[in-house]
Amino acid sequence: MVNSQKILEKILNARENRAQQRAQFLKQQFNTLSLSLNIPGYPKSNELISTFFLEVKNNLINYLQANRVELIYEKETLIVDEAGDFFIIPIAKNSKINVLELKILTENFESTQTLGRLIDVDIFNDLGVPISSGKKKLCYFCGKHAAISCMRNKRHTKEEIRNLIFNDLKKIQAISIKNKRINTLVAFASKAILYEISLSPKPGLVSFKDTGSHTDMHFFTFLNSAVALTPFFNKFCELGYAYTGKIEEILPKIRHIGIKAEQEMFKATGNVNTHKGIIFLFGISLFSIAKIISENNRFSDTTFKYLVIEISNGIVKNELELNSKKVATHGELMYKKYGKLGAGIRQEVAEGFPSVFKNALPFLDKNFKNHQKLNQEEIQEILQTTLLHIISLNNDSNILYRSNFEALTHVKKLAKNAIHSKKSYIELCNYCKENNISPGGSADLLSVSLLIHFVKNAQL
Repeated sequence: MVNSQKILEKILNARENRAQQRAQFLKQQFNTLSLSLNIPGYPKSNELISTFFLEVKNNLINYLQANRVELIYEKETLIVDEAGDFFIIPIAKNSKINVLELKILTENFESTQTLGRLIDVDIFNDLGVPISSGKKKLCYFCGKHAAISCMRNKRHTKEEIRNLIFNDLKKIQAISIKNKRINTLVAFASKAILYEISLSPKPGLVSFKDTGSHTDMHFFTFLNSAVALTPFFNKFCELGYAYTGKIEEILPKIRHIGIKAEQEMFKATGNVNTHKGIIFLFGISLFSIAKIISENNRFSDTTFKYLVIEISNGIVKNELELNSKKVATHGELMYKKYGKLGAGIRQEVAEGFPSVFKNALPFLDKNFKNHQKLNQEEIQEILQTTLLHIISLNNDSNILYRSNFEALTHVKKLAKNAIHSKKSYIELCNYCKENNISPGGSADLLSVSLLIHFVKNAQL
């Protein structure tokens, strides 16, 4: 009983401090807006509650700004005390909306929010009188009666209501974290392929400056494709974040999304293959990254490589062995002619992206962490060097298909020399263009390297 009395006194003192804060604004003849949560029992705040409160507060500010409500942000006050989380801010005196209209507006906000019955937005006029629209808030627990009615009639215990609130808050927080993570991953994926296509010039590859060894596509073809693929990056992440089944059964599910992505790519490009390799690589990569983060709350290089290898187990033999089809794919033909050397990106994923992790990613991690502060020339140089690291290691089946093993060996040698020589880079570009060579698989692996680099250096 003594402890209960002390807690009550602390809560009452906290509420008195809030009233004094509002009184300071009233002295300056401000109408005020405040935000609080209806948390029964004690304590009235913890990390879970405060996280939710801040998200609601930010949503409320955005909502009010969208509705042209003028607030005095330099005078806002945010409090966490024995009475819970509390936010108060004065309303500009020249605001075009009156206090009753503002009250109705904030009630609409409450009604559109998840767990809106938990939220209280109060409006006081410059005389300190609370503004009411006459509406009664429904009980959080049952949603059938007015909250005040359930409280007076003791229809539900505080423990019942608190348990429901905390369960709901945990669910909401999990969904919020998931959405933010997936949105970030999708943004990283789009950023990675845009950075790759923007690197100019590239040996035999489409860039902003030229079309390399290609005649059927250009820079804007790739932009059209990149935009069309963005929704499918989201789907790969959603699949990875939620998947709890057997890993050996996941590849067809990834491919199902990938086939739809390819269809949209061809629509966007006029039937030109710009990103088929990226769809495959990003499908596996985004699935794996999302799954790892959902299960561990952090990304791990090692876990990623093992998961990719597990997903792609048997992929080279299963998908590149010639079958009874009359027309073989490029990949099947290269595998028949060169074996694993001609297995291209399938061999890369089967081995856990060695061309990415051996030199390319360490180079990016060392030189590209603060890329937002780099100028355009510095970014181009770092991306160029990263691509050269990949070309010098990667057995690019695109080169084998367009040329032969001797050409692949020569390109890898030129790329290795070009890492430290601009003259050799020009020689590499000229050789690729003159011999109709396009290391497209290496360009795709540059995008994968960038994606993983962005993920590693972000707080997800």
